[in-house]
Amino acid sequence: MRSRIQTQRTVSLVLSLAGLLMLTLTVTVPQLITGVDPLATNTAAVFSPPSAAHPFGTDQTGRDVFSRVIYGARTTVLSAVIAAAAAALVGAAWGVMLAFLPRSLGQLGARVLDATMALPDFLIALLIMAYTGPGAVGVTLAVALATMPGYARIALLQARSAITAEAHQTARVLGIGKLRRAFVYVLPETLRPIIAVAVLGVGFAVLMIAALTFLGLGLTPPDPDWGAMLSQGKLFVNRGWWAIVFPGLALLGTVALFTVLGKKLEARWS
Repeated sequence: MRSRIQTQRTVSLVLSLAGLLMLTLTVTVPQLITGVDPLATNTAAVFSPPSAAHPFGTDQTGRDVFSRVIYGARTTVLSAVIAAAAAALVGAAWGVMLAFLPRSLGQLGARVLDATMALPDFLIALLIMAYTGPGAVGVTLAVALATMPGYARIALLQARSAITAEAHQTARVLGIGKLRRAFVYVLPETLRPIIAVAVLGVGFAVLMIAALTFLGLGLTPPDPDWGAMLSQGKLFVNRGWWAIVFPGLALLGTVALFTVLGKKLEARWS
């Protein structure tokens, strides 16, 4: 039984890593996967069903859906990775800083985090985008700022635990400064859970970015983006279901991939 479970875990890990490699290639070098221009239109091939020439069919202007899904990954996934990484790094620094502040200031900072986290992340992102305006940069910034308090809260809890550890207490008694103690004894203890949550956070960021773009707040057509493709595809679902199904599957598959990877990191480091 134990051998069977280990085999299943190994297969799951291999498949996850293979999926991550494929997604990385898709984001970095999409031209290796498809040679079709995602912006090229063909009025003679409007809503062509999936075929050898167009594996995912064509959309309302005759553009190749497969090519647009591939190139759309660059926009959606890359923005999500940047947003999650920025939120995790700044959030971790914020949480560790709060842990080293005087007790009253630290508690005040924790209350601010709790109040911020009481609001839905998507609502915060919408409020931020009301100021930044639509666009890829605005969407990435909004998602990063909206999710940052969650990382800060995790880092604060981990940092408080690390501060009470024997190694840190010994360093404090020996007169080692706060900055050095933060980097040597506290920050490393916060990184593992932060990294695992950040990997999970990429999947969440993909969903948020797609939702914001679906509402018309991200890249504007004709630039390929999964959220924009879903928004346009829903208008013509009776004529070409493939124009909305395949971008949706790409979105769900990407979220599932980062969820599995994040859970595996959590299990390994817990």
